[in-house]
Amino acid sequence: MALTRQICKRSLIAATQILLLSTFLAPMATASGSAGYEAMLKTAAAADNQATFEVILNTALQTWPNDRDAILAFAKGLKADWMEPQQIKEVEEAEARKKAAEDASKARGLIYYLDPKLWNGQAELGAGSSTGDSDEQSVSLGLSFNRDFGSRWSHQLDLDFDLGRTEGETTRERFVTKYETLWKPWAHTYLLNYTEFEVDRFSGYDYRVIENLGVGHQLIDTDRQSLRLEGGPGIRISRVEATYDDLGALLEPAMTETEFLGRISSTYELKLSDTVTFKDRASVLIGVDMTSVENWLQFSARINSHLAARLSFEVKYESEPPVGTAAWDTITRAALVYDF
Repeated sequence: MALTRQICKRSLIAATQILLLSTFLAPMATASGSAGYEAMLKTAAAADNQATFEVILNTALQTWPNDRDAILAFAKGLKADWMEPQQIKEVEEAEARKKAAEDASKARGLIYYLDPKLWNGQAELGAGSSTGDSDEQSVSLGLSFNRDFGSRWSHQLDLDFDLGRTEGETTRERFVTKYETLWKPWAHTYLLNYTEFEVDRFSGYDYRVIENLGVGHQLIDTDRQSLRLEGGPGIRISRVEATYDDLGALLEPAMTETEFLGRISSTYELKLSDTVTFKDRASVLIGVDMTSVENWLQFSARINSHLAARLSFEVKYESEPPVGTAAWDTITRAALVYDF
């Protein structure tokens, strides 16, 4: 449909412009207490300058009164002995209230783990273009949720849907769900469980399921950047579509393939400024019959405390794709992201 294609193109251009503009305008639009006081407090503490530390702390408390608990807690972690007794008392009372609320929430049993209010969420709406198995403009919708249970358990759930149409026909219809659980009993090393379910009408598969158990290690973990590597064995279950010749005669019936594999992945994040971040996620699946490579990178620019602009690029490669499908697929997206 021509109208749909024009709307997708315009959305892609507009979102890209928002991303570029927000790189420069976001620092002025940011209204949260994270706008620099942490770095200034760290600098004062490193210089052993108590007077400057106290001035910055009091200024931050006056400027961002709604962030008072967070500001005091951060300062206490740097130089508790430079703070007033009343401020220390406030931090301890806030910690006690938080613990009491957590204990009360845990008492609810299963609801404690499923309550959506306790998960950090993001909604993404954007437009994109793709090449490979399909060549068209598309709209995309994404939802992601993450939550830490204490200091040892971390959960991440991603849901992504892409729909593309060219000249009135659907040329992309893809839904992917990814769920990752990390258990961190050691300082920098952890165990993980990764599950992925994909339905893609134009990939040659009815569906694909990946289940992977592995070990990960945090190589870099600073305020500015982080890098983690993971690897381990897994299994992939693929439902291959039936294939037909030009006359409609059946060439190959639909079949289910099960393949044992090894999975290696990496996740790198870099904070380019207070508002702009870069993230790259790569994975390689090495099976007996096929190797799959996927790389996804994004630039995000914070517009305010809830809204961000994002530009992302994804590339996928299959060494032995089904008959009639391409080995390479790429997707480029420009989107707006809302934190809730």
